[in-house]
Formats: sequence, structure tokens, C-alpha cells
Amino acid sequence: MTRRTYKAAFHPIGRLVLCILALLLGAPLAAVADPFPAPTCASVFSGSQRHAIDDACGSEGDGTTDAKRAESRAKNNLCTEGGSNPVTVTFATFKALQKEANDRKDKDIPSGGSSSLPPDRTVLASLVTASNGKKVGEGSFVRLVAFLLDAHHSNVSGGEAVNCKKGGKPNNDIHIALVATKGEDDMCTSLTAEMIPHYRPREWETVAGAKIDRPVRVTGQLFFDASHSPCSGNKRPSPQRASIWEIHPVDAFDVCKSKTLASCPANKESAWIPFDQWMGTEEQEE
Repeated sequence: MTRRTYKAAFHPIGRLVLCILALLLGAPLAAVADPFPAPTCASVFSGSQRHAIDDACGSEGDGTTDAKRAESRAKNNLCTEGGSNPVTVTFATFKALQKEANDRKDKDIPSGGSSSLPPDRTVLASLVTASNGKKVGEGSFVRLVAFLLDAHHSNVSGGEAVNCKKGGKPNNDIHIALVATKGEDDMCTSLTAEMIPHYRPREWETVAGAKIDRPVRVTGQLFFDASHSPCSGNKRPSPQRASIWEIHPVDAFDVCKSKTLASCPANKESAWIPFDQWMGTEEQEE
């Protein structure tokens, strides 16, 4: 696993210059967005790069309420605790997390829309026990082995609040739908992972639209997306998914050298290759 330590990339003097320019041009100071803070922690993926959105949109996006700003901070958390030792989770883990959230929906874990966000996100931590006996919840650093059903840039027309409602592929998440079995095509059985635009490696842009015929391993933070609802019975809300628990943001995206789940255990590093190295290769281990 390749690791890299981020270093600050936006000097306070640069912020002062932007403010002075805003005043000279007659623009209010509020129009100058806080830059996205350069992560000071180690990252799993070594190809992170600073982009224009990192200087134009901060970690709270353009949220107008405390709950929305807290949601955006959680979505943009690139420095997850336990970032050197991910907990392996399964589809059963996400099912258990969703049940816990459903059972507490009318108590302290509301969901179902942008006006139904948890006022206190600390209640989302350490909710259920993973297969290795460790408690996981929002903020846990996890990894999941699955098959890729779909990946695309989302909200490219008008953007979303977490990304300051900026349109375009470079400014928005890559939405990834993951399924437990190869060939599954029902989005309501899928789990979601999101590659945020901040510091996103350019090599990851081609994950959108990729066709991968073997297991993938997604590593990142658990996040509770209370703005949406999961599929339930005959209800198939948009976007369709089995759980509104996500891996968000994604910190690493690997492809198995083999095509079967049995040959691709999550913790066997020799079985995996980073997506950017896998692209264009014919390497297979049957």
C-alpha cells in the first residue's frame, strides 16, 4: 500500500492577496471562498493533486445550516482516524448499519431529505460490530470488496451544496455503485462509494464509465448520507441503493488480479493492484 503525507499548499499570504483583489474589484469578502484545507495526514493513494475547486470551495461547501455544514465536513474528511489500518466490512455490515439507523430514525438519527439531517453526528460513530469484532460507524476507516455495477460523475449540471454548487465533472463526485455478485444489475441491491473532487488523482477520472470484470477493493471512510433514502419494498428512490451508508470519501481504489471473490481476500495485498496501474494491462490470475 503506497502512502504519502500531504503538505499545505495554500499560503496565508495567498488568501490575503485574494481578499485585497476582491476589495479592489468591489466584490464583498464573502465572495472569496475559503480554500479547502490541504490534508496534513497520510493518504492511502499517492497520486493526490490540488485542483481549482480546492481554492474555490471549502470543506463546508455552501451549506446554510449547521447540520448541512457538518454533513459537508463529514463528506470531505480526508483524515480518517485509523487511516493506516482499515477494517474490512461486508454487505452484511452495511445492512446492519442501515437497520440501526432505521430503528433510531424517529429518535436521534433522522434521514430522508436535506431537512432531515442528524443535528449531532457523533451518534453515528461505533454503531455496529464488524466481522472482526471492531465497532464501526461514521468516521470509521474501512475497506469493502465488491463488483463494480456503475460509476459516473454526479450532479455535473448544477453541482451540489458540498461542492459549492459548481457544475462540471472536475468539481463533482464520482458516484460508484457496488454489488455483491458479478452480473447483478439491480441498483437497489447496490452500495455507494464516492470519490470527492478535492485532491482527486487525475487517474481516477477514468473510473467513471469503467468496465471491470473482476472484484474491486474500495477503501475509505464510512459516511451516513441522511439526505437520501434506501430502497424499501416497492419504493425505489433516486439514487437507488440498498443502504444510505456509504464509503465517502474514497481513499483507495484497487482491482483484483483474479476474477473470483475467493481469490481476492481484502487483506491479501499481493492480490490487488491500484486502479491506475491496472488500466490498460492484461494481467490476470485465474
